[in-house]
Amino acid sequence: MKIIFIGDVFGKPGRKIILDHLERLKHDYAADVFIINGENLADGKGLTEKTTKPLFEAGVTAITSGNHLWDRHDALDYLKTETRIVKPLNFPEAALGSPVLNLQLESGDLTLLCLTGQMFMPACDSPFSAMETFLQNKPDLSSPILVDFHAESTAEKRAFAQMFDGRIAAMVGTHTHIQTADEEIMPLGTGYITDVGMTGPHDSVIGVKKHLIIEKMRTGMPVRYEVANSGLQINGVFLEIDAHTRKTLFIKRIREHIAE
Repeated sequence: MKIIFIGDVFGKPGRKIILDHLERLKHDYAADVFIINGENLADGKGLTEKTTKPLFEAGVTAITSGNHLWDRHDALDYLKTETRIVKPLNFPEAALGSPVLNLQLESGDLTLLCLTGQMFMPACDSPFSAMETFLQNKPDLSSPILVDFHAESTAEKRAFAQMFDGRIAAMVGTHTHIQTADEEIMPLGTGYITDVGMTGPHDSVIGVKKHLIIEKMRTGMPVRYEVANSGLQINGVFLEIDAHTRKTLFIKRIREHIAE
């Protein structure tokens, strides 16, 4: 199976990029799965039905998330029913959203998970224990597992991938909005990249108008964040996974500058 995973789609500029380029990307990579991390879809923080529905209608297969998933109160009822939005597996069971998404594709089945890190992040259960428990409870799971590990610490992401090398098909990192140049297939067949980066306005500080963040850091005073709108880029990763061996066959970073 051929999968495009696009990282941290940020605000209206990021959403427009997906709507404008989704079909082209799917064609260019002959992809049959198109997944995005969407926890920053709505003004850079959280998501809503209004911001996700057009993306699903355009062909987005599924949306992973992170610690900002529940930031928009007007999305909470929507999260009760929209199963294609995956919440972090290591948050409480009562937290709204789907902890696991099983995709049935022509090229085979795919299990999609999301986990958040603990280092420099809001409180959550151990992603290591949550993943181990999931695998122990699914000993007969025959589909490849793709994990979006939404975390700040590069070491935590790397340790997670090392621990589960060969037991999951791929681990793609999100959250920092900075793409890393370390994509690889690990020794036991797990595809890996520390962070796939941000899709949206890169003439910014991780998506926010740069002068606002500079002012906040220079003065220590609170400022109201606003989504930037220039320096548009697509950041993501392309994966080819063998549905039978449940290993990654090929991994390639996607990094495209969008003409404005």
